[in-house]
Amino acid sequence: MRSLPKISVIVPSFNKVKYIEATLQSIADQKYPNLEVIVQDGGSTDGTVEIIKKYAAKYPRIIGWESKKDKGQVDAINNGLKKATGAILAYINADDVYKKGALIKVGEYFANHPKTLWLAGRGDMIDSKGKKISPLVTKYKNYLLTINHYPSLLIVNYLMQPSVFLSSKAYKKYGPFTGTKTAVMEYDLWLKLGRVQMPAILKSNLSSFRISEGSISSSSFKKTLKEDEEIVEKYTDNPVLLLLHYLHNIGRVVAIFLLNNQ
Repeated sequence: MRSLPKISVIVPSFNKVKYIEATLQSIADQKYPNLEVIVQDGGSTDGTVEIIKKYAAKYPRIIGWESKKDKGQVDAINNGLKKATGAILAYINADDVYKKGALIKVGEYFANHPKTLWLAGRGDMIDSKGKKISPLVTKYKNYLLTINHYPSLLIVNYLMQPSVFLSSKAYKKYGPFTGTKTAVMEYDLWLKLGRVQMPAILKSNLSSFRISEGSISSSSFKKTLKEDEEIVEKYTDNPVLLLLHYLHNIGRVVAIFLLNNQ
């Protein structure tokens, strides 16, 4: 087997004391032999930094960290990626988790397919207690992942963000991530990359995306959907695709309403 390429994982965090230990433990449990973890904390005051220090002391060869005021999540991610030295790059939010063995599968794929620009795997969604939720949404996204067609990606962002991995050459050419102080518009980068090469697909479940209390307020979600539509308009003027994207977003609003009222 080829030697496994170095993977750099960025962990943006701010006041995530309730979840960040699970995130860091899920990374440590990967036991990936060529790993770099960069935690970019925005100046947490709730005990998050103490947990980061504990893990950095326990795994000094792989975990580096910094805690200082920043301009928000996207700023933390891009600052971390500037420091990254891996051939494969990824970020995982400080409340999401990797599945066991995920990074080995990713590293092996890139080792065996060195021309791959980016890769996406399956994922699921969990609540604040780690229980799987929204199984129909998960099945729908994973089904679209098997199709992996650019027009489909223009209609709906079916990629589970923590299950996406970029080659460093792809990020350097097409990055950085864009967004606002409160949200990362990774969809913009996915569409930019997708025009060049659709992601390679791993049929394995690589991560769990957490939807916790207070993470999906109606006002912020509507703003995100508006920004989402503006992103798609940058990459297509096809009226059918734009209409289907808009209709799909209406479905997302209904799904979030039902989720918030369970």
